[in-house]
Amino acid sequence: MKLDFLGGALEVGGSSILLKINNKNILLDAGIRQNANKDSIPNFRTIQDNGGLDAIIISHAHLDHIGCLPLISNEYPNAKIFMNNMTKDLVRVLLYDSLKIMNNRESEIPLYSEKDVKFTLDRIFTINYLVRFPIFEDLHLTFYNAGHIAGASCIYLESREGAMFYSGDFSVFSQKTVEGAKLPKLRPDVAILESTYGDKLHSNREVEEKALINIVNECIENNGKMIIPAFALGRAQEVILILKSAMNKGSLKKVKVYVDGMVRDINRVYKNNPLYLKNSLGKKILKGIEPFYDENIIEVKLNDNREEILSKKEPVVIISSSGMITGGPSAFYAEKIATMENGYIVITGYQDEESPGKKILDLANEEEEERYLSINNLNIPVKCTVKKVGLSAHADKSEIKGLIDRISPRNIFLVHGNEEVIKTLATEVSRDFIGRTFTPECGESIKVNINNPRKQLTKKIPYLMNKESRISKENIKELWDFISKIYEDRLFTIEELLYLWKGKVSFDNEEIIYLKNIIIDTVYFESDNRRLFLFKAKKEEDILESLKPKQINQQILIEKVEEIFKEFEYRKISILLQNKEVILNFDFPQGVDKSIKGLMKNFEDETSWKININEKINNGSAEILIKKSINPNYIKKISFYPDKFYVEVFLNCKNMYGKEICDDFQEKTGWKLLITEEGEKSEVEDKNKVYFQVSDCPMMEQNNALQAIDKAFEEEIHKPYKKCIKNNENGKYLELVFISPKIGEKFSEKLGHLSKETGWTIALSDKVNQAEIINILKLLCDKYDIKLKKNPSYLGNMNFLITLTEEIENFKKLKEEFEKVSGCVLNLKYN
Repeated sequence: MKLDFLGGALEVGGSSILLKINNKNILLDAGIRQNANKDSIPNFRTIQDNGGLDAIIISHAHLDHIGCLPLISNEYPNAKIFMNNMTKDLVRVLLYDSLKIMNNRESEIPLYSEKDVKFTLDRIFTINYLVRFPIFEDLHLTFYNAGHIAGASCIYLESREGAMFYSGDFSVFSQKTVEGAKLPKLRPDVAILESTYGDKLHSNREVEEKALINIVNECIENNGKMIIPAFALGRAQEVILILKSAMNKGSLKKVKVYVDGMVRDINRVYKNNPLYLKNSLGKKILKGIEPFYDENIIEVKLNDNREEILSKKEPVVIISSSGMITGGPSAFYAEKIATMENGYIVITGYQDEESPGKKILDLANEEEEERYLSINNLNIPVKCTVKKVGLSAHADKSEIKGLIDRISPRNIFLVHGNEEVIKTLATEVSRDFIGRTFTPECGESIKVNINNPRKQLTKKIPYLMNKESRISKENIKELWDFISKIYEDRLFTIEELLYLWKGKVSFDNEEIIYLKNIIIDTVYFESDNRRLFLFKAKKEEDILESLKPKQINQQILIEKVEEIFKEFEYRKISILLQNKEVILNFDFPQGVDKSIKGLMKNFEDETSWKININEKINNGSAEILIKKSINPNYIKKISFYPDKFYVEVFLNCKNMYGKEICDDFQEKTGWKLLITEEGEKSEVEDKNKVYFQVSDCPMMEQNNALQAIDKAFEEEIHKPYKKCIKNNENGKYLELVFISPKIGEKFSEKLGHLSKETGWTIALSDKVNQAEIINILKLLCDKYDIKLKKNPSYLGNMNFLITLTEEIENFKKLKEEFEKVSGCVLNLKYN
């Protein structure tokens, strides 16, 4: 076995190691150096001198491990590239962003082209965690979860020449986004370990998170602006979730947090790969809940004005790449915030010696009154507060030594750390562990002679189903029956489940994805508590429990509504717990795109909750829309007719406005707009009424007719509370106003007789006496001893709502009596 250290030895950056094993040349990572004082490309000439490459294996997607991948893969097009699915998705984002940055820099020749990136991505072969894959004859590759960031892998290669372990970047402790590294009892002959913080012990994570929250609270109290420069991949997601959780728990005051730069793209990749995330976060995504954004955590869109964000009167927190302020939006924000006395720059991660981020940290320790920073080619006075919070996702000294103890390698190589750090750690490792310790430098080549390779432990799956049919939703229970009887609660990867079913090894990607989707959705299997990519058969009692109708949590319900209907501009969400119903409230419900109906059906199927749209238009918003098109000085009155979806505007002028205003209003709101000019009769007023007409009976004198109506209703509980004489194109008529049109319609037969008796046409008003009905509702609530949280409200379309703080027994009786008395519908909401 031979190792050539091309980059990342006695340094941080440009990680790249050429491994010769079983007569195959394998490149471990292909990183780039981002330090301006060093050559950015590792010593790839060594690869050429050794006869080229047979394979490339990538540990994770940070640029110091993948930044030169298109360059070297284009040079050796026959070398397959191995990584896991999450890393591939992240590599796509990182490489295209890197290409964009190189193309935008003046006088810089890009290291590779877009064609090279596409070619590289097409040649990637993905392998999931814990799958032992034969990349060549007698040479097997397995990826293990390394913690650090989503998709980060420890690489394990087994061959007849011996076994090699490469940690990549790893972290043992559990973060907000990913679990810590998980490794079985491996038996490597050679181990290559990162040593970034090999001379340090990390401070307590909870203490550091609390420190961050305290700094943000201080910023809010000072009405300040804060930039948190964060690595787009990994660190930014951690910071977002720390702040989001703190606001939800109340330990952090509500503040607008803007997410900018490549962080947005990485968030999307995380969301699309839930099985690579921490259990709690991944399961939330699988339930359709937005993991990062909410009303306080806001994504900065491409066309948003960053100056406007900084000019807001209220305090603002910005999380943006790049983490070292070497470019990206964080450099823009830092330049502006550095000059503010109530500004804050909070550094949360590793900083290269020459980076602006490191220079800002150095300024924090200076006691001089005048401090300056060179950024974006400008010399900026630094008046803001500078803080550092330790949120590292690298292993510290104790974790590195713990890993060595776990795998007990015979040959230990320490890389990915500054020279002083590695030398210090090597002294301790040599003293505390059996085996040879190496501290190679870039350009060094080391042969490792392994006379007696360690015997490897292999996972055995002795009993198989040997099925010819394809696994599906219909027959997945057969797999559950077999596993629960033979293997009980043993954990399996998706690939192993496929092997159990078929009786032969298969790495068909389409088959694996198909089975993964079935396993995720079925009630028969569940993920491991700490590794979502491992599955076991559920116990029968748990399956029966899963099949029972579930009471969905109100917060989860709201989050699901927000996620599914985020493209629709609803004003608010109302939850009617008693009815198991969600109401979406829009300014203009009749103008909502019809595609919402399909989403509403899917929502009901998934949650067993009804979902409806409040049909009531927002009169205030409609009036504002009208007054944007019609000069308010010309408007005499605006009348709304909700049951017919008309709005009529009465003007005190003539010939001022045309049909296009009405068309535009109807397109936006779904309502018909009618403009009645001075001297014209209303086009709508009479159309909304129910008429009882006569043509051949003599008309009584109007007072006698009104007395006849009063006499006819003497014995009735419901009486018209208002009687009006009105005119239309057919002449005079009587309008009767009941508490609601529904109550009036109950007397249709009586009103028909009265029309013939009096000779008058009688019309029923379409108006609802909201004030009187609300008074009736309050009295009924007192009668049934129901305590209202706030006054009842009218939802429109003859629907009323009461809001309570807890469930009640008498709602059904209240609802029946109310609807009988008022002719309206009563809804209930808990808050």
